[in-house]
Amino acid sequence: MMKDTIFMRLSPEHDQGIKKVQFGCGPKNILTHWWNVDIRSFPGIDETLDATQPWKYKNLDFVYGEHFLEHLTLDGAISFLQNAWQSLKAGGMIRLSTPALEWVLSTHFDLSDSTPQNRIRSTFAMNRAFHGWGHQFLYSKEFLFDLLENLGYTNIQFCEYGSSTHPELSDMERHGGYKIHNGYPSVWIVEATKGSQPPQDGLSNYLHFIEKQYMIYVRGGH
Repeated sequence: MMKDTIFMRLSPEHDQGIKKVQFGCGPKNILTHWWNVDIRSFPGIDETLDATQPWKYKNLDFVYGEHFLEHLTLDGAISFLQNAWQSLKAGGMIRLSTPALEWVLSTHFDLSDSTPQNRIRSTFAMNRAFHGWGHQFLYSKEFLFDLLENLGYTNIQFCEYGSSTHPELSDMERHGGYKIHNGYPSVWIVEATKGSQPPQDGLSNYLHFIEKQYMIYVRGGH
């Protein structure tokens, strides 16, 4: 029995290893049939790994991250998504959930409310959404789609909470509190497939666009 258990927990680096990897699992979201990874060591996780640095994994079937992407800087998120693309097999898929920028804007600051104390509380609420809990960057639906597409992903689809047309990716989400307000979900849940071709020359122009629009200001220079 012990030998079978050890065999089943082979790293994704092995040909017969687990080919479904969850990043940013934390201590409370260990998935039995997945390889569970976090940057910090917790009881029950399989590996401690910085997802923004190159991985040794190859031919993965699935990559998953719930409430993970927003904890990376934007350049770190780009590195993670590029690593995932390189590690996935042809036709392999990524599923991500991340707070929806549109929902935050819609729910956290009511411009029609002129009550000073309410606006003060809303100011704190808005900044908590952006900077609390270790958040680094929040995504709109359009930017998340655009980013994945430019990094070589195809068949990009936004999903309902826990819903997928792929059985292996159904009922994955564990974070509660999913809500919809003014037509916007509290989190964007997106699935995408590794494209058949790596990103071409246009990628450098796209990354330059992101640099000019955002990164140069975050780094404090222009």
